[in-house]
Amino acid sequence: MTRLRLWLTPATVVVALALVAVTAGLSLRGVNTIRGWFAEPTPAASPQAMYTVPGAIRLPAGQYVDQGQSCQGTAITPDAQVVVTDRSGATVAYAPLGAGVLTGGACELPFSLTMPTGKGEYGLDFPVYGLMPYTEQEVADLLTLTIG
Repeated sequence: MTRLRLWLTPATVVVALALVAVTAGLSLRGVNTIRGWFAEPTPAASPQAMYTVPGAIRLPAGQYVDQGQSCQGTAITPDAQVVVTDRSGATVAYAPLGAGVLTGGACELPFSLTMPTGKGEYGLDFPVYGLMPYTEQEVADLLTLTIG
C-alpha cells in the first residue's frame, strides 16, 4: 500500500481556499456570474454637455413694488425659482430669481440656468406664470419673459 503525503504550505492553503470560494460562487450564483468577475470594465459614460441660459422675468407696472433702486414682485416671493423639467417631468435644472432691478418702468428679476443639452423639449416652470413648453433652441434663445 502506497501512502500519499500532502504538504500544506501557506501558498497551497491560499490556492485551496480560492478554489473553494470560486466553486461556492459558481454554485450559488451560476456560471454566468464568474464571467463578470473577469470581464473588462465598461468605460464610464461621458458627462452630459451643459449650457448656461441667462434670462429674466420682466414685471410691468402694478406687478411689483418699487424699493428705491431695486424692486420686488407683488405675487413672486423672494425665494422663487425657475424650474426646468424634461419630457418625463423630471427636474433637470433650477435657478433662483435674483434681486429685482428697475429697468424702463418694469422690474426685472434675473436668473441663470445651467441645463443639459440633448433633451429636445423642456418645460420651464416660472413663478406665477406656470409651466410652459420650450424646445432646446427656444430655451437657448431665451432672454426675457414678460409677465402681464
